[in-house]
Amino acid sequence: MIDKLLLSLYMGALFCIVFIVAPILLRTDKSKNLAGHFYGKMLWRFYKLAFLILILYLLLADENRVYALPLMAGLTLNIALSLYLKDLKRTIGDIDLIPYNDKTRVKFRRLSILSTLILFANFALSILVYIKISGGVNGL
Repeated sequence: MIDKLLLSLYMGALFCIVFIVAPILLRTDKSKNLAGHFYGKMLWRFYKLAFLILILYLLLADENRVYALPLMAGLTLNIALSLYLKDLKRTIGDIDLIPYNDKTRVKFRRLSILSTLILFANFALSILVYIKISGGVNGL
């Protein structure tokens, strides 16, 4: 029971980041620098919460604790990419002052999209894990 609750919290947080926060903040045409700053702050807070949830899942889920490992691996991959993006952003400075087609800005944009896709993959994986621990599609 606790494993389903923790997994539901994790999935809900991922859903909010991928389908609500990212599209709203990152699709703005004005002040992308400010929007990216707020998104980064939210994302790093999410990482702390998500890792705490997954550690609790690992510790408290009885026979299903093995599923915490791929979820943690996916989250760790996203954190590593976010660290790289953070360093790249420091070298870029204010993104609004760089031409849209500048190679560094294009690289930053593509990596940001990749980061969101990895979060989406983590969301999809967490759904599959939830279905598995619930006894399959018929067990829902």
